Amino acid sequence: MRSVIFLVAFVSVWILATAAVYAEALMNAVSFQPVPAGSAIFVRPMDNSDRNLIMQKDFERALQSKGYIISKDADLILTFETLDAAGTWAGGGPNRIVELSNNHDQSGTDAPRVHLNLFNSARGGLLNPNRKDATRTVTPSSFRIDVTLDNKTDGKRHWQGWSSVDTNVGSSRQMTNVMIPIIVDGVGQTINEKSFPLLP
Repeated sequence: MRSVIFLVAFVSVWILATAAVYAEALMNAVSFQPVPAGSAIFVRPMDNSDRNLIMQKDFERALQSKGYIISKDADLILTFETLDAAGTWAGGGPNRIVELSNNHDQSGTDAPRVHLNLFNSARGGLLNPNRKDATRTVTPSSFRIDVTLDNKTDGKRHWQGWSSVDTNVGSSRQMTNVMIPIIVDGVGQTINEKSFPLLP
């Protein structure tokens, strides 16, 4: 019996770990003009939130590791923006088996009314607790990083990329640690729906 319990526990942990390891993010990019190797780049967040200021340093480190030079006087400006999109849900609402309400008579002589929901085909009741129209996710919440690389001398865009992931796979810091190096690896390339594993 102990062996069976251990096996079930082991399989459950393995399934959860496997699902976490294979959580995926997507990367897309469009190259408009070449980005020469070793170019000087200035990294600029769209807003100076605490998270974006940390990400600015992450972008700078990732670019330097690829041989680019970080300079405030650079002609190439890498601008990034983070977007959090809340998901949408649909369903029948809460399963109210017991409902309490006050009487319209405000004299205080009548007690509040109690409604016992025995059966409800839409939401479920005491006799059918599992409602048919359960709450379900229509659109999952997501986190996205948008990046552009422009030349300030002529205003032309050299490259544009974006990466997105469902936010139920880890914290934003854990996600950006994986997403930023992938984005930087794609600088200067055209990429179509490239998926990559995202560790929690």
